[in-house]
Amino acid sequence: MVNRINAQHPDIVVFGGDLIDEDIQSVIRHNVGEKLVQLKAKYGIYAVSGNHEYIGGIAKAIPYLENHGIKMLHDTAILIDGNFYLVGRDDRDKVRFTGNPRKPLAEIIAHVDKSMPLILFDHQPQKLGDAISNNIDLQISGHTHHGQLFPFNLITNAVYEISRGYKKIGNTQFYVSNGFGTWGPPIRIGNRPEIMVFNIQFD
Repeated sequence: MVNRINAQHPDIVVFGGDLIDEDIQSVIRHNVGEKLVQLKAKYGIYAVSGNHEYIGGIAKAIPYLENHGIKMLHDTAILIDGNFYLVGRDDRDKVRFTGNPRKPLAEIIAHVDKSMPLILFDHQPQKLGDAISNNIDLQISGHTHHGQLFPFNLITNAVYEISRGYKKIGNTQFYVSNGFGTWGPPIRIGNRPEIMVFNIQFD
């Protein structure tokens, strides 16, 4: 994964959550962080939390990622190179595991320059109207794995308005990635793992 990402010579790399699949001990045992620090991008490496970081223990997962070169976006918006905002939301399961709700999107972007592009990373592609009503230009999500194993994609297609791929609704564009790895068994049937490369031009 690291080699394929670096081969793209990216300006920025963002992980859309579930970088750690539950128990962090296997991550430590296999020294995954040694590979993560090899990622290179002009404007940095970022990530948002997914539900699996909370399932496995967010208090251990976040410091591990941050100690290995990944900047975590916690319900915040940051300006990248004076050109666009990268908006990162805590996973919606935060309240279930910590008792603390994540911030509303409107509050997160309340003080940004709305004339600049807004690119949102929100792990679970739910309540897409939230991004639309807040004039987000592009939302990128993951979570679904598009079912990972056929015929579970029929379930994710029923549950999510976008189970995988691209869709434009109003003025907001959405992409839901299959993700690179797996949850549970290291098997995929009926869909491919992917690293998405976005070439974006701003008006």
